[in-house]
Amino acid sequence: MSPLLITLVAALVGALLLARGFARSQRPPLMGALLGAIAGAIGPQIFMVPIEYCSLEPENHVFFQLIILNQPIIVNAVLVLTFILIAIGVWALLLLFDRAHDQIHRTGHLLPTLDMPHGAFRGWGAMPWLLLAPTLIVLLLFTYYPALNTLTLSTQLARLGVPRTAPVCLNNFATLITGPRQNAEYYILSEMPPDVRARGAAELPNQFVLVGWRNAAYMDSLSTSLFLSFFIVLFANVFGLLIALASYQPVKGARIYRTLLIWPYALSAVVSGVVFYNLFNPITGIINYTLGLVGIPGVRWLLEPSIAPWVVVFAATWNVLGFNLLFYIAGLQNVPKDLLEAAAIDGANVFQRFWTITIPMLSPFIFFLIFTNLTYSFFDLFGLIDNLTTGGPSRATTNLIYDIYVTGIQNKDLGRAAAQSLVLLLIVIGLTVAQFRLLGRRVNYGA
Repeated sequence: MSPLLITLVAALVGALLLARGFARSQRPPLMGALLGAIAGAIGPQIFMVPIEYCSLEPENHVFFQLIILNQPIIVNAVLVLTFILIAIGVWALLLLFDRAHDQIHRTGHLLPTLDMPHGAFRGWGAMPWLLLAPTLIVLLLFTYYPALNTLTLSTQLARLGVPRTAPVCLNNFATLITGPRQNAEYYILSEMPPDVRARGAAELPNQFVLVGWRNAAYMDSLSTSLFLSFFIVLFANVFGLLIALASYQPVKGARIYRTLLIWPYALSAVVSGVVFYNLFNPITGIINYTLGLVGIPGVRWLLEPSIAPWVVVFAATWNVLGFNLLFYIAGLQNVPKDLLEAAAIDGANVFQRFWTITIPMLSPFIFFLIFTNLTYSFFDLFGLIDNLTTGGPSRATTNLIYDIYVTGIQNKDLGRAAAQSLVLLLIVIGLTVAQFRLLGRRVNYGA
């Protein structure tokens, strides 16, 4: 498929989609078709021009095997990524053009106008920019430049300690799917071989699985990250709220034990990893020693792939619990007591008052803590995992952020590590957008 053909097909698809959207919103369909064609023509160039359409060259292609209903299909991973990037570029421009035209159609202005008085710097020219310069310089040097450098590295063969690099197109991203040896296999509603990993996939009759894979180490890390994140967010919020409810009761010395409960948050993830390593070490750990005193055989806490992830979840939950307690205790102080008393007079029991009054009033805090705990579980577990399990046993606790360290530092593959960093960023952005879409409208900010 040539770049010209891709551009024409994308322009046609963009014209059809935006014309349909304009017709539904009672705007001129021809104008929508024109803007859609422009968006469709420009969209593929956003990602393809910087890499010079290298993904269309056969020498850059890598493959994996997809088994659907026991029927094997050889899939070109580079072309799949190419079409995904083209779709993202076209969709982004279609959305931009649609919003811009709608803004002009409703208000007559391209940009929203605000009825605000002139600021104090009216007529001062460059003074606002001079005051913003320190912040802008820091952002350019420590945020935007590293981000651009990471994007550049992700399309190159770059080794740690080697100054020379070579372009490899999208292969650093594609090999995350195919595996370094292009031997990855993915199973969808198919018979499961004995060594297929099906994390979270329900088994169907006749040894079929919904989703499974083999020889796809990055998928193992992704599933481990999702597993750890889900239970860390769940336990940190459930136990945080329950402990906050208990510590919020008006008892003597409440301020003292509230402070003690919050202290674990002051410890870094590295210290938490060392503490829990000394607790759960199968040989010299305090927990196995205590179990031996009462005649219970020790448990291989950090040596069993089925147990070690739960130790990480427990340690991370303990580490972040104090942060959640701060917000839940503050939220409970803002729950109107007159509402609880009125509900009690109307005959509502404790659980009914908690579910219908307390939880809705705490919804802004729950929404915020889910977001912060999710970010913590994806980005801030490196120190804990490195000191507790070092990603083992058998990569059972190697999540995405630790996999970046293993790939980039231990294996010295900076290009693939940069690609993993960008994928991790996109995953967290996607989960955050999904959270705002699913939970944002259910948050109650009023009494």
